[in-house]
Amino acid sequence: MKLRPGLFLLLSLLLVSGSAWAQKAGIERYEEGDFEAAARLFEQELAAPQLPPASQALARVYLAASLYALGREEEALKALEVLAREHPEQRVDPVRFPPDLVVLAETLRQKVESERQLATQEAALQEARAEERRRAALAVPSHLRPEVLGLFDAVDRQGSLGAGLAFHRKSLEGSVRVLLGAPPVFHVQGGVRPGDGVLRPFLGLRASLLPGIDTYGAGPVLGGRLALPAGLVGVVDVGADYFFISRADRHRFAVTVQAGLGFDLHLP
Repeated sequence: MKLRPGLFLLLSLLLVSGSAWAQKAGIERYEEGDFEAAARLFEQELAAPQLPPASQALARVYLAASLYALGREEEALKALEVLAREHPEQRVDPVRFPPDLVVLAETLRQKVESERQLATQEAALQEARAEERRRAALAVPSHLRPEVLGLFDAVDRQGSLGAGLAFHRKSLEGSVRVLLGAPPVFHVQGGVRPGDGVLRPFLGLRASLLPGIDTYGAGPVLGGRLALPAGLVGVVDVGADYFFISRADRHRFAVTVQAGLGFDLHLP
């Protein structure tokens, strides 16, 4: 059965007024020294629903005082601990209550406050650690790798030296290389480095530019990257290039082996 709003309000007022009467009667019994009756009245008051927080706090103080006066110290300590946890702002009046009870209440309040501060600090620390882990998971390191290389062309049976600069991030890598020769050769290549071990394969494509004879080529590259101490990296690439040229003194195909040494520079 649903209660009408007016009836519900009336019942709420009756409950509140009954609680107020119980608290007043309990205080009177306590001041008269009838601690057993006072404890019963305060327990009944605290069991009532919709008791205002201020009334709850005062009732717990008098309940703890009544139980303490009856020698029921363990129950009094429980009541004081609930008071400290649910109403930390409430103090036990040293004028109205025994000094020993006041000391116990303050000790418990400080203990609960310390536990609350430790829990807050621990929660903040855990959140900071979780945030650090999230940032670490999102942060992907990038590296620049200056390189010194040697090249051998298996078709022309010629070799040359060169230098390059590679950029890699996670499993992706791209590089630009200049090989000295007649004419010099510029290589631009990109690809993937699967895996995360010390030795990682490289699979990619390469474009070759020869400005001296106005031609270019392209082809696949297969290689490897070997992590060495002190940030050094061993680099080996085997490539097959097709050149778009019709000159009789130049081959349309080239099979090259490049090997060298690089140094990884971590980018912030």
